[in-house]
Amino acid sequence: MALFTRNTDDNSHASQQRWLQRPVANAVFDGAQFIDRYAVLRWDTDRGGLALVHSMVDGNAAPKTVTSALRRHHGARLADRYACVVVAQTSTQVSQPWVPDLQAYDVDGGDQPYYTTWAELAALLGQPAPYWFHALRDRDSIAAWRPGAPPAVVPAHDIATPVTALTELAADEPDGSPAAELCWYLAREVRHRGHASTTRYIAELRKNAADGGDGAHLVLGAEPASLLRPAPEEPTEMVRRAGWLSITERRDVLAHRVAAFAQRWDGGRDWHTGAVVSVRPEACATAREWARRLVPAAADQPPTVLEKVLLDNDRGADSDVLLHDPVAGVPVLQRAPDTGATDLSTCTLQRLPTRSPLAALVLSAGICWIRTEDQTLWLAPERDGWGIGYGYSGNGCLTLARLVDVLLDDISAPAVRPDDPAAPRALFELLRDAPGTVTYTRAQLLAARAG
Repeated sequence: MALFTRNTDDNSHASQQRWLQRPVANAVFDGAQFIDRYAVLRWDTDRGGLALVHSMVDGNAAPKTVTSALRRHHGARLADRYACVVVAQTSTQVSQPWVPDLQAYDVDGGDQPYYTTWAELAALLGQPAPYWFHALRDRDSIAAWRPGAPPAVVPAHDIATPVTALTELAADEPDGSPAAELCWYLAREVRHRGHASTTRYIAELRKNAADGGDGAHLVLGAEPASLLRPAPEEPTEMVRRAGWLSITERRDVLAHRVAAFAQRWDGGRDWHTGAVVSVRPEACATAREWARRLVPAAADQPPTVLEKVLLDNDRGADSDVLLHDPVAGVPVLQRAPDTGATDLSTCTLQRLPTRSPLAALVLSAGICWIRTEDQTLWLAPERDGWGIGYGYSGNGCLTLARLVDVLLDDISAPAVRPDDPAAPRALFELLRDAPGTVTYTRAQLLAARAG
């Protein structure tokens, strides 16, 4: 049976006989084992063990990475346990775009991973091998699988975004809780998306099998359970933001897990915080003014969700100190506090929680500050991934110009999006030509906006 190849390197080895291409007298299923982040199904053959692997944390996995995990587990006995490792992928074959990829690696003397087919694997095993779509990789159903078993019925959800923490947090919330409404919505939305995508993939795979494609040589380890609820309706923005505000202020492990879900799901789009920025107090007087209001964070409690975000972004130096900005209500991480090169890492807000109008825009040492009429100093609102800047002709300056334009009219307006209307050209040009340190009063900004 021909080897399924993808590129020049693979083609150059096509004449070499891979482990999977050599005949075996028999193959006997030996059960499933979970090693590191992988589900490993093993067959015993007269030429050694074969592993069929599915990642339990992501759709795809590199054969060499999987083999390294197996080597850590089995040590010197690896070659006695496995002769070939075959890894099932979420990515699909080039010539048959609904059939999952298979990548193999020969443990004893293998040089590079290579592509193979389900037909080739089935020929070696004497029967089709099982495949679990990544939304259906349920640990118990994989552990219970045996040759000839019908597909297990599994609730569909993406293994990269598990919903258990969402449902556990929602279950403990009081009636009417925005956090509960938000979490129930997200859990149900993940299920609906997983069900819809997996159902479509299975239908297309079955078409491929009916046409005699490579999909005819695999069996499904699981199918999605029926959905008994209609697609969920997304909560209003007010409810979503209130829910996340409640969650990000919490210190418990469950809240941390829900926050980790949000980072994978949409990057925390509806959190009240935006980008993480670094401020150097020694760089300018404005930064020093802001730094003077910071207070120590609670040292006798676990970190809040937002504090953990900063800590996870840091390199973890033992000398780093957690602080708190009592005005903005956000954490601050002080790095290298006993050196002259200290910097303060913190989160911007997506909206300024004040009714005091914009009095001045302060640009200093690369940082954009807003001073309101009550003399409060704020870091300019900024969305994660859409930076603001000045002194150059680019997207950051365009974004800052749009932000200033809206804050002049509404100080609590949200940080701008890339698709928001452009600011007046003269306002952009003022910021584009700004020197390294400058303060623009409200009157100057309004004049520039008027052209």
